[in-house]
Amino acid sequence: MRKLSFILVTAAMMLFVSSCDKIDINNTHKPFNPSGHGKTVLIKDFTGVRCVNCPAAAETVHELQHELGEENVFIMSVHAGYLAQPVGQFPDFTTPEGTAWYGSNSSNPLFSVDHVALTDGNTLYVEQVDIPLADALAEEQSFEILQGVDYDDETRQLNVEVDVVATAEVVGNFYVTACLLEDSLVGRQVVPGGVDTAYVFRNVFRGTVNGVDGDTFFDGPVYVNDEYIYKYSIELDPAYNADQCYFMSYIYDKTDGKILQTALKKIK
Repeated sequence: MRKLSFILVTAAMMLFVSSCDKIDINNTHKPFNPSGHGKTVLIKDFTGVRCVNCPAAAETVHELQHELGEENVFIMSVHAGYLAQPVGQFPDFTTPEGTAWYGSNSSNPLFSVDHVALTDGNTLYVEQVDIPLADALAEEQSFEILQGVDYDDETRQLNVEVDVVATAEVVGNFYVTACLLEDSLVGRQVVPGGVDTAYVFRNVFRGTVNGVDGDTFFDGPVYVNDEYIYKYSIELDPAYNADQCYFMSYIYDKTDGKILQTALKKIK
């Protein structure tokens, strides 16, 4: 059984427009190699500019990412909670979506690995990340995500096509979330002994382009090679450095919140 769904999305994080051109799937879908290890994992780092322990925790997780491969492990720094609230000259990286994901937690730093630790309201401390990370990387890949990105420097228009392809037969209530990240931002961060006025913030979550939950594409069984295509058109915020921006999308099962696959691509 094969189905191909085209999904147009209009959202309001910045300025959005939608288009409805037919897509030639032969030009957008690369063959999936079932013998390859294509499972990727997303770590969400719930952090804050006034969290003294957050820089060291972030460094630990980045070391894990380096050891396991940046093509296998992605990190999203989500500024949320009381310690992420800006005071004085501290930067404001908070977002409505990040606050919603953070939920009722009351401390930083906290982590999730493919949302496993978030499904029951619990989160992970940095020393607890390694085991669920290894377990997640060992899972069989059930989806592939391909991202086509086109950015115009003059108009700051970003057009993205997200192509989700099932690589196994799976059952669930599947959603896709599309996000914008910005790397290498410099600002004030509390550190042991004081404040680092030129701290470099990595992989900062700037918001989603399709809401807190993302877009639904199927509730029920999905079969091998079923394909769902999303198109987004964003006018990039003039405050963002396009040279350091990334588009990320991930697919998850809304039943338990678990992320099944993630893709990341630089917009330039």
